Amino acid sequence: MIRSCFVFLLVCGLVMIGSVSAQQKDASRTGWISDESCGTQHTKPGRADCVQKCWRGGASVGHPEWKPQRAVFVADDDQTIWIVENPEAVQNFPAAHVVLEAKFDSAKKTIHVEKIAPAAQ
Repeated sequence: MIRSCFVFLLVCGLVMIGSVSAQQKDASRTGWISDESCGTQHTKPGRADCVQKCWRGGASVGHPEWKPQRAVFVADDDQTIWIVENPEAVQNFPAAHVVLEAKFDSAKKTIHVEKIAPAAQ
């Protein structure tokens, strides 16, 4: 009986730890704003036109088959790509190196941007 209770409590504890790690975490990170299609290709300056075209989709450049791409954040430290849940927050920063404060959801690989600013050069 005691053994069963111990096993039950151990399993419950492990489940709680797993759910906490998958929850959203507030963090400040440095990285690049890109689009879902190009991702890590825009981790240097000068690609803003490409990112904006991908965000809009190909209809604006004569390729209606190209679907609009979602905005993403490419983290500097590990090149992880995070889908931006609120793209209006990053629309003025295409292919820009930025510091942002966001809620990171590691289970969904998404972020909700709270603050964004250009990174120091």
